[in-house]
Amino acid sequence: MNKDKNKWIEHVLYCKALLDSIHYGASSPFIPIYAIELGASPIEIGILYSLSNLSLNFFQVIWGYLSDRLIKYVMFIILGGFFSSITMAALLFVKSITVFIGLVTFHSMTASMSIPTFVAYSSRLISEDRWRRFIENINSLSYLGWVLATLAVGLSSLLGLSGFSIGFSIASISGITGSIITWIFCKELNVDPEEGYLPSIKTLRIRRCIKFLNFLVLSVSFGFFLSMAWPLFTITLTKISVLSLFDISILDIVFGLSGAAGLALIRDHLTLVKTSSILALSGSAMALIPLVYAFSPYLLSLVLIHGLIGVFGALYDAASLAYVLENTPIEGKGVYTALYNFSVGSAFFCGSLVAGYILEILQQSWSLEAALTTLYIVTAVGRFVIGLLYRYLD
Repeated sequence: MNKDKNKWIEHVLYCKALLDSIHYGASSPFIPIYAIELGASPIEIGILYSLSNLSLNFFQVIWGYLSDRLIKYVMFIILGGFFSSITMAALLFVKSITVFIGLVTFHSMTASMSIPTFVAYSSRLISEDRWRRFIENINSLSYLGWVLATLAVGLSSLLGLSGFSIGFSIASISGITGSIITWIFCKELNVDPEEGYLPSIKTLRIRRCIKFLNFLVLSVSFGFFLSMAWPLFTITLTKISVLSLFDISILDIVFGLSGAAGLALIRDHLTLVKTSSILALSGSAMALIPLVYAFSPYLLSLVLIHGLIGVFGALYDAASLAYVLENTPIEGKGVYTALYNFSVGSAFFCGSLVAGYILEILQQSWSLEAALTTLYIVTAVGRFVIGLLYRYLD
């Protein structure tokens, strides 16, 4: 494949990334809110978060392995975008919360097809000296698409339109368009089968990577307390704060923009600080947001805390990826990354499910506000303590 054609396909990949971010920005923030509209209970909200996160992370490992084994990346990118978009359109016709949860889980499973395969295809197409700039451009486009799509949904609801219908329709159209563009312009690469085959989990010498193991244990524990709050946030926004769809979209936009701006401003200074210190600071700081939701669930307070935590959340994600890459052998970084994603995804599954279940039990004896406050304190303490423990990784 010649240089000019590679450059052309690189622009196609940018377009695909933008359309994918529009897909997620128009749907992800509003899926749990729509579940509440359908009458979901706290345990059902917990199950929704649990299954969607588990399927998204678990199936990435499977699709990544299959695509490397078959050396078929474009095929998985196209199919993932197509099936996840069709599923998103189907959500508009669902009235049963059980069917809705099943479809959202299927959406996450199919959407995960294109995540590892997009990275694998891009890494073989983009030269090493331009890879960092490519990733930065992808991240910028992702923030742009997410914000524009989320804002469009919020504004449509403000104008009296059905925000859910607009959002899920935008997500469906953008996803299918991305798949069509990929099908037209991207072709499978000629790769040596031995070069394309990644080591399996069995060949990894995980016990020798003590730093990675310690990090994995802390990340799984932190992920449990992190995800405990997610179904609680949804219930607070809809039943305690009683925010409109436009207000909720503003919170999500503030969170995303603050994260992007924060990383852009301090990116050059991050190399001067230990990764473990960044993890400790950002992890423990994320204990603040459940406390604000517990004791001051008002729009202004929520906007301010989302702006602050957006920065720390972006720092935590960037530092986590950096720590995995810095403390794993070069020949197995892809599989170690997949193992990390799957392990943390499993923690997300347990945290959201446990929180929804406990909230439903507590509501039998306590008021909704008291039950939420108790669980928020638990997740805040867990985040703070485990966040501080990251400091002792090095």
